[in-house]
Amino acid sequence: MKFSILVPAYNEEQSIASCLNSLIVLPDNKEIIVIDDASTDLTVQTIERFLNRGIILVRRERNGGRAAALNSGLQRSTGDIVVTTDADTVVPPNWLQRFESYFKQQGVVAVGGAYQARNKEKPLANAVSILDQILNGMFKKSVIPNKLSGVNSAIHRSTLLNSGGFNESSWWNEDSELGWKLKEIGKVMYDPDNMVNTTYPDTWTDIWKRKFYWGYAMGLKFKKQVPYNIRLWLRPLLFMALFMSLLAFWVTIPCGINVYLVPGSIFFILLSTLTVFFIPLGMIVMLRNGDREFFKTLSLLAILPVFREFAYTYGMYWGFCNGHREMIKSTWKDELHCRGTKDREKNISV
Repeated sequence: MKFSILVPAYNEEQSIASCLNSLIVLPDNKEIIVIDDASTDLTVQTIERFLNRGIILVRRERNGGRAAALNSGLQRSTGDIVVTTDADTVVPPNWLQRFESYFKQQGVVAVGGAYQARNKEKPLANAVSILDQILNGMFKKSVIPNKLSGVNSAIHRSTLLNSGGFNESSWWNEDSELGWKLKEIGKVMYDPDNMVNTTYPDTWTDIWKRKFYWGYAMGLKFKKQVPYNIRLWLRPLLFMALFMSLLAFWVTIPCGINVYLVPGSIFFILLSTLTVFFIPLGMIVMLRNGDREFFKTLSLLAILPVFREFAYTYGMYWGFCNGHREMIKSTWKDELHCRGTKDREKNISV
């Protein structure tokens, strides 16, 4: 079984070397295809230093986004299994072996893996990572309808080609779109123990941006075709119930305790579900990970769930109401790279 590892890259000069160093030491039954999506920094020059170590470089003349870059790599691939990851991600030594064990099972067409913060020294990044580990690891994505993620997934190449490859019009959620499509073809599995380390947002603005546009992309899907999947509705309905119960509580306060007690109780129960519920689970994850910033991260877990779900639900609302891709903005990673470039230029000038 041969693996084709696709790594889309756009302005990743600071992180891609670590990614490639973790990939080239994997077993020999692989090819590593890095797709430069018209970077404007030194990404290509960094990749070129690895060309004599088995790296294949595909260069795109125009920036087309992640899905377009992946399709360019898919056309060049020759493996039985296509594996996707990001240029700011480091993979474990047994990464491909874990994928291979699943594809030996009958009917499996795709396998998704887990991810955690590579920059866990940043409290916000670590807190967001822990939330993802709770939802993706402890619950094995049972409350999330898609088992694939762009940073850590493997798909049968023939199945991927027959299904049309990566959807270039499915902006911000081409991995979810692919996962839903592949579920109609065969088994899509999830391995919570196949963990990669990737860069997480470490500012409130970047966290908001990430969740808002994920929600916006989901809203676009809902506008195009309302899916009959209770797990797709679970998160927005839960947050809407939280918001409506709070509104009802405020409105009925003048009417006395007999009236506002019911909406108030519903609000505090739902709020506890999104906050207090995550704290003991977060403690378990942090103890298992051996986190040092224990109490600082724990305090953030009381705020982050509500903040993220508000951004996600608000994004869904605007995606559904507007239904335009013109609202596309640069990703939080693009802004992170831009800030890093400005910092380096400032240091040079000093």
